[in-house]
Amino acid sequence: MNKYFNFKIVGSGPTGLLLAITLSKLNFNIYLTDLLSREKLINKDKTYAITHSTRKILSKFNLWDKLNSYLYKFDSLSISDSETLDFTILTTSDLDKDISSLDTIGWVVKHSDLMNVFFYEIDKIDNIFFKSTLDLSNENISYDYKFISTGANSNYMKNHNYFDLKKSYNQSCLTFEVLVRGNVHKRAYEIFRKEGPLALLPLDANRYQIIWTGSTSKSIDRLNSSKTFLLDNLSTIVPDYFKLDQIDSDINIFPVSLSLCLPIFNFSKEVSVGDSFHTFHPVGGQGLNTCWRDVNVIYDIFARDISTTKKALNIFKYKYYFKRSFDIVSTIVVTDILIKLFANNNLLLIPLRKISFLLLNKFLFIRRIILNHMTKSLIFSSIK
Repeated sequence: MNKYFNFKIVGSGPTGLLLAITLSKLNFNIYLTDLLSREKLINKDKTYAITHSTRKILSKFNLWDKLNSYLYKFDSLSISDSETLDFTILTTSDLDKDISSLDTIGWVVKHSDLMNVFFYEIDKIDNIFFKSTLDLSNENISYDYKFISTGANSNYMKNHNYFDLKKSYNQSCLTFEVLVRGNVHKRAYEIFRKEGPLALLPLDANRYQIIWTGSTSKSIDRLNSSKTFLLDNLSTIVPDYFKLDQIDSDINIFPVSLSLCLPIFNFSKEVSVGDSFHTFHPVGGQGLNTCWRDVNVIYDIFARDISTTKKALNIFKYKYYFKRSFDIVSTIVVTDILIKLFANNNLLLIPLRKISFLLLNKFLFIRRIILNHMTKSLIFSSIK
């Protein structure tokens, strides 16, 4: 049907792989490339929170059941403010009826497990070709469209006339795994602190992924400290009943920023996807989920115009960025407001923070709005 079109995906992380799998279903030839080897792409020490909107997208492409055995679900979410000592616990009873029957607020998956499942699927698809950048440069292939999925802070975007709207939070995240005792089974935690939020995501009954946001200088100091010192420091932040036994992984660090990368001065047949297109503060765990909503929109645009023509490719860029604008801008606004409100030293905001928790604990409809925005997103009903 469309095999005479050659699409190139630059960047083979989770978003690039999912994009390749989805577009292959429309019979395009997909050339998937990366500077890193397959082994290095897989073996990264990262963890992702998965929402109900992502579950629906993966189910649409027959990937959910294949990934399901690698997922760890959580059915409650504790949100607290370390300055005011206010807290609330959101549960599956706060979910909309159409998803509450699953008894799950969200899931957690390791990067390596996710990538192995995706590469296993790609190996079975005869119109996806995974190549190194060097291999492709030696082949005489004409590409009809390119999808840039090289991640945040990519040199590609800087060198190809993309306009990057960027805000630095002067923060960085430390990520690592800890073994614990005394935790509430299948509960995730988001602890707001004046230097930045601390998230704890369950990986199994007694193992948690830590996403610890702080000023870049403090984060670097913690990175360079001993694991014993880091664990002692962390134990003063987590709930008292949470007993930390040991750090059981490498400790990684990455910068935190808000960005929106647009091809204002780029008129080539290419679009940015995922973190190459947008990044958010990690509060709320929206990053990968928003990236995969990009993929869903790309697939839908092509699927609704089966007889894709050269002319259709010329206007694809504008359709794509328009369709993604509302979801991305709303995610930027919500995550940025949360950080401005809860991660600061402004005493004038303390009453507003206390009122926020008072309303959350008193009114079910507010709890439902907050939780369902986090896990369903604004486009849940449009995912078919």
